[in-house]
Amino acid sequence: MPDYKPNYFVRAFAVVALIAALILVVVVIATSSGGSDDGDDGNGGGADVSKVGRQAVRKGVWIVRSGDTLGKISVKTGIEETVILQLNPDLDPQALQEGQRIALR
Repeated sequence: MPDYKPNYFVRAFAVVALIAALILVVVVIATSSGGSDDGDDGNGGGADVSKVGRQAVRKGVWIVRSGDTLGKISVKTGIEETVILQLNPDLDPQALQEGQRIALR
């Protein structure tokens, strides 16, 4: 019969790797479900209104920048997507163009 000696270092490393993987999964899940940047939920996610958003609301107009989506605009201004769509009936949220003006009030 062969002489078998368990490698305790490998076993300990496997346990540590498993724990690290579980922690990583929990962190990823917590950060992805804790309110996203893209604002797809349309309610602002309870996020603070950005300084740029407050200025835009005071002026009553948002000028679309590269990478803006209706959800992001909603989060930054604190105005729900449905309200923005009511104020801009001709607005196509899927076809926002840089420089386009969106009424906020």
